[in-house]
Amino acid sequence: EKSGGTCSDNVIIVPHVQISENRSHLFNRAISSGDGILADLQRATIAAQTIYADNLDHTKNRSSWVLKRLHDWSHRAKSRELLRHVQAALVEGPADKDFDDEDIEKLLTVTWNELFSVNENLLLKDRKRLQAIWELFNSELKYFVNQLLVLKNVFKEPLKKCQVEGILLSVEPDLLFGNLDQLCRISRGFCKSFLSLLQKSPAQEKSTTANTTELVVQLFEKFCKVPSNISAYQAYCINYKTITDYLATIRHKEERFLEFERVCLSDPRCARLQLEDLLIAPLQRITRLPILLKEIYKYTNGSEEQRRIERVTETISESLRSINDSVQWLHNFERLQQLQSQVIWPSILDMEPRCFIPDFLKAALSRQFCENLLAHPRRRLVHEGHLEFVESGKTTDCYAFLFNDMFLLTKMKKLTTKLKRSPCQLPKSDHYIVHKQPIPLDSCVFCDVDSADQTSSVVLKFAFVIIHLTRYYQVVSVYTFQTANKTDKDTWIEKFQEAIENYESIQLKDMLKCTPLFSNLNFQRLSSSRLMSTFNGTQK
Repeated sequence: EKSGGTCSDNVIIVPHVQISENRSHLFNRAISSGDGILADLQRATIAAQTIYADNLDHTKNRSSWVLKRLHDWSHRAKSRELLRHVQAALVEGPADKDFDDEDIEKLLTVTWNELFSVNENLLLKDRKRLQAIWELFNSELKYFVNQLLVLKNVFKEPLKKCQVEGILLSVEPDLLFGNLDQLCRISRGFCKSFLSLLQKSPAQEKSTTANTTELVVQLFEKFCKVPSNISAYQAYCINYKTITDYLATIRHKEERFLEFERVCLSDPRCARLQLEDLLIAPLQRITRLPILLKEIYKYTNGSEEQRRIERVTETISESLRSINDSVQWLHNFERLQQLQSQVIWPSILDMEPRCFIPDFLKAALSRQFCENLLAHPRRRLVHEGHLEFVESGKTTDCYAFLFNDMFLLTKMKKLTTKLKRSPCQLPKSDHYIVHKQPIPLDSCVFCDVDSADQTSSVVLKFAFVIIHLTRYYQVVSVYTFQTANKTDKDTWIEKFQEAIENYESIQLKDMLKCTPLFSNLNFQRLSSSRLMSTFNGTQK
């Protein structure tokens, strides 16, 4: 400050801003020019706001870049942590030592003639029989060591150890691997039983037909005698689709699981097998047993020995049929449950708008009783697909369901042009509106339409007709359908014949009484027997 009392410099303090050289002239001009400190302050404030606006955009860009770098750094750190824990688990080995058996694993390199101490003078057919029995044991051994134990020790156990460290907690090992431990115990027990039975045989009789037949029969009798063995494979086969769906889900939602899977697959024990290859191994193994037994039967001498092997083969095949039936029933019932939530049943007022309904029944009849009865345990979906419904000389795109007790015709709630032209199945998320009442298969007639015999104005291609009859053989409705091609028509004809031949009457009365809609009806229900007793009482 000079003696004259005027300021030579006006100093304005503003918040810290990084000012580049090409921006500094704004401050200089704002401070040096003007009429006093107030004007200087105003001009400096405006200049600061301008610089702040530009600097804010730069800060946002810089912040997003910094956040991206932090995210990448965090991702790499988590990957290193996951890698460290998985590698430590793979090196350490499983905590459960129940399945570690070096004596069994050593037998992987043993040949069939070493296992049975084969005599050089043995006949060719006997050699083939011993090789078939050895293949039965050796394939089970490889399945146990190279597939089940790899799935357990390379994937399941490291996953559980990672979860102890707080990693991949969203993954459910029991959902992903099913009853893997139970299958390991069964397979290990099968190998142990084979070796035990072989060691009990005298050395000079190990390669005889009678002895090897006894070995195979006792081995499978022991295997089938334990109900949990077959039920364990049955449970795994039933849950296999759920396992594969869950694997696809966690691969999509859990990015770190992909890293975990990549590290596990790099383990030499995987031998280039993918996780899907290991998960399907139990299904492949249980279905291969009858094939191996038939190969043993092929080289077995003597009618009695052949009958014993044949009985064992039939027992295993019957168990496989039971497993297959269970899997098919489950998949069918899941589809029925899905359809039950997708099928829309119009009310009686929508279907028959001219009918008169008293007021006290309108609430009860605003919905259909059958809307929750589609998923019946005994109902089976035989076939489904697109059909063109011919009505009043015009065609309408519909979607039909053929069950083992009825035929159901529906319309799509949202049907795209692409789907109209395609006879294939629709996406599972679509909805179906019932177009006509269900037709019981014991009350209909199926007719094939020959294009050469047509005389009407409507040209039908690849068509068939369904005639709906009452229990008194009165014709109620006639439905004419067209398919996209001859193959599709032949499929519908074949499936209709199959469904009618295997028709099953499904009683729904007991289920109907359990539905909330039926139980909420407040009107009196009189059976025919009660009406008859009332009539007889009046006559007296």
